[in-house]
Amino acid sequence: MHLNGRKKEIPKKDYCEPEYIVKDEYTEKEVTFVHPIIHIEREHIKYVPRHVYKEESIYELIDPGFPKCNCKKKKKKEFDESSSIPRKKKCPFP
Repeated sequence: MHLNGRKKEIPKKDYCEPEYIVKDEYTEKEVTFVHPIIHIEREHIKYVPRHVYKEESIYELIDPGFPKCNCKKKKKKEFDESSSIPRKKKCPFP
């Protein structure tokens, strides 16, 4: 365009980087996560000592032998060694 014989100057336009205006909208959507739970019942064996005593009774008869005589006699009797051996008998009581 010409105005009074002159060209009308159109101003030069510079373009800048655009500015973004973002409007975010969120929509909920369900996602299933499976968490397995395993119940374990354990029974542990613990050994505990139990002491049992077996009783036994023994009856012993000890024969010291025939006593020696301290009196003064002319003849001495011989000592019988078989009578000095201890004898073991079963106990008459259970």
